[in-house]
Amino acid sequence: MPLKLNQEESPTINLTSMIDILFLLIIFFMVGTKFTESESNIQINLPKVAPNGAMLPSPASKTVYLTTDGAIRIDGQQVNQEQLTNLLAQAVRNFPDTTVQIKLDGSIPFQQAADIASAVHRSGAKLNGVALATYQMPGPRR
Repeated sequence: MPLKLNQEESPTINLTSMIDILFLLIIFFMVGTKFTESESNIQINLPKVAPNGAMLPSPASKTVYLTTDGAIRIDGQQVNQEQLTNLLAQAVRNFPDTTVQIKLDGSIPFQQAADIASAVHRSGAKLNGVALATYQMPGPRR
C-alpha cells in the first residue's frame, strides 16, 4: 500500500456564501434605517389620558356578614345566596386575587355557615377565613 508523503492539495475555506450573507445583512439594515426615518416625520395627534392609574379601586378583601336573623350582608347591602355568588363572581372577574372573609354570629347554625362558604367557593373567590363575632360579657371576672 503506497503512502503519500506530501499533500497535493491544501485545504481552502470557501467564503463566497458568507460574503453574500454579509451583503444581504448590510442591505437589510440600510433599508430598515430608511423606514424609521420616514416614519418619524409622520404627525399624529395622540389621545390624552388622566395621569392616575386603575379605573376601579382594588378591594383589599370582601367581608360577608351572617346575622342572627339569617340575613346575609356584603358591602352594606342585604343579599341572598345567589346574589352573593354573583357579586363575588363579578369581583373575581375584575380582580382575580379577591379574598373573602365570613363573619357570623355565634348562634348561627353550622349549615348556614357551610352554605355561605359553598356560595363563596362557587364564585371562584378565595376564602380567607371564618370568624365568630364575640364580645366579653360585662360583670365579674372568674
